[in-house]
Amino acid sequence: MAQIDRHIAADWIDPGERLRSPRPQPDTSAEIGDLWRILRARRAWIIGTAAILTAIAVAYAMLAPPLYTATAQILIDPRDKQIVSNDVNPVAMAPDGGVIQVESQARVIESDSVLTRAVIAAGLLNDPEFGAPGNGVLARIQRAFDGADRTGDTADATKAEGRAVRALRRKLAVKRADKVFVVDVVVTASDPDKAARIVNAIATAYLQDQSDARAEAATRASAELGARLEDLRRQVNQAENKVERFKAEKGLISASGRLISEQQLAESNNRIVGARARTAEARTRLQQIKDARGTAFGADATPEAIQSPVIERLRAQYAELVSKEADLRTQLGDRHPNIEAVRTQLQGVRRLIEAELNRLSKSAETDFQRAEANEKALAAGLETLKRGTVVSGEASVRLRELEREVDSSRAVYANFLNRSREIKEQVGIDTTNARVIGWARPPQDRSWPLRVPLIIGGLISGLGLGAGLAFGREYLHPTVLSRRQVERLLNAPVLVGLPVFGPRTERSACLGAARLLDRMANLGPRPRSSGQGVAVFVTSGGTDAKDRRTITRLLAAVAVTRGDRVLVIDADLEAGVPLRDQAGLVEVLNGETSVTFAALRDGQSGAMYLPVGDAMRLSRDALDRANIEGVLTAARDAFDLVLIEGGTLSANLRVAEMALTADRMLVVVRGGTTRQRELLDLVEAAESLGRRISGAVVVGAGAA
Repeated sequence: MAQIDRHIAADWIDPGERLRSPRPQPDTSAEIGDLWRILRARRAWIIGTAAILTAIAVAYAMLAPPLYTATAQILIDPRDKQIVSNDVNPVAMAPDGGVIQVESQARVIESDSVLTRAVIAAGLLNDPEFGAPGNGVLARIQRAFDGADRTGDTADATKAEGRAVRALRRKLAVKRADKVFVVDVVVTASDPDKAARIVNAIATAYLQDQSDARAEAATRASAELGARLEDLRRQVNQAENKVERFKAEKGLISASGRLISEQQLAESNNRIVGARARTAEARTRLQQIKDARGTAFGADATPEAIQSPVIERLRAQYAELVSKEADLRTQLGDRHPNIEAVRTQLQGVRRLIEAELNRLSKSAETDFQRAEANEKALAAGLETLKRGTVVSGEASVRLRELEREVDSSRAVYANFLNRSREIKEQVGIDTTNARVIGWARPPQDRSWPLRVPLIIGGLISGLGLGAGLAFGREYLHPTVLSRRQVERLLNAPVLVGLPVFGPRTERSACLGAARLLDRMANLGPRPRSSGQGVAVFVTSGGTDAKDRRTITRLLAAVAVTRGDRVLVIDADLEAGVPLRDQAGLVEVLNGETSVTFAALRDGQSGAMYLPVGDAMRLSRDALDRANIEGVLTAARDAFDLVLIEGGTLSANLRVAEMALTADRMLVVVRGGTTRQRELLDLVEAAESLGRRISGAVVVGAGAA
């Protein structure tokens, strides 16, 4: 059947009867409760998406080759191991606690130098899993195409190492937890033993690389110091030669580390000090002897200068004679000859003492003169040395400057020499600050694919993706989610909400249908004659055709149960199915038969049923308003309730006069399924006819 333009009825409608209002727009807002309704209404999308992703996850989990992960732990101490006090490697802790240093070492583990060592040690160059070409036909063809057979052995080895390192880096993970200096080296491979072997090879290669790097640094530093030592030695020799030449030019001869002129000056000064002491001593002795003359015979006249054996003996004799004279004077008197003899002896002893004192005085004077002359001679020599020292002062200043340069060059040379020898000894000492605290062992369980988590992840991802698709589709093509949206879009009340008809919901659906019949009976104007029945035009969106027919049959069955005479008219000229060899609505409108004669008994509902008939035979005059009013008037007279199953009004405008003539217009809406755009089209079609929608019935989600 050809599609009829929905606007064809516009020519049949009086323009004065049209009630136009601003066309409402779809309501894209949703409340919290509407979200669940969206998910429930589009559960097929969610379940289907979840099923597809879960099936993919199951297939992958079952068919994917297993992978095994092995882990080794390396402790990296940011404080370097200090073997000697003056180590070439730094030992101080960094201000950040060494975290940057440990992170840098983690990157070193991933470097090409370490991985190349590990690849060679683990024997991965010929492993197909790590880029080695296979022996199949395709592999040979690829090698021939790439020209691998024409390259040299060195180039082939380099390419093999590069491929293996790149493949290993993709399977390697180096991780460090927060606040620890332990680095985890993780490798994933298809074989557990291979994974453990590779991890241990990487750990060993890292330790060896660190040891070699430190030894290389010590060797390079020692070589640089050795090259510098020769220059330092040459500088020391040049400085020493310069000092010796300057001494020779200036006559600055030294002995025992001191200049001879300085030594002579010091010695001359010491000698003149001694000479002055001796001169003073001679002068004092001479003065004492002079002072002792005339008093040497007294009791106190015994100065040190005249204490000689001769004087002592003479004084003893003199004292003895004085005593003898006193005794004789007492015994014999002053005139006795013995006394005179004693006095003569006293005078002789006195003369001897005086003569001895004269001799001592001359000797002391001679010593004084000699000491004084020696002092003057030493003073003259000292003055000569002083004048010579003043003359060589500037040369001495320059000499000391040159000697300081020599001392500085010697100190630098000695430090470099000692440092060079220390570093040479460090080359053979392992100062690596890292150690393996946990070698890898072959794992017992696979690390991938994890079947249960993978399947659960696929299911959850599918549900999430399905929910996202559901919300996206709802946003692009919004459906009816609640009564509020239905009433706003249709500008009509929702009369009742019905569950989806089924064996479990039959009772509640029948009760809801009974309430719907009561509300429609009390809604709007009464029929023109009290004896006539009520004509209800039932329509819906294109996606609700099944629900519309179900609700129409349910209303008919409930009304029959209540004792009403019910007629169901199938007026869906676009999608109605005519009964073979049976007249229907088209034939009644064409005047070929009557309603009561063409109606059939419906075995399920007990109501009378008027099929659509042959829509191809429908004439334009049959759709005249007077003709349709006559047919509906006859139906109202014969039945208490006339249910017109009008299809989708916006697409079935040929029965527009029937919708306009009916007493009630009921719209069937399926919550979560009916698109808002379809309801807006129904509203536009009804307004173009000049009438309002009487009410709506919501089925399923959003009916409450």
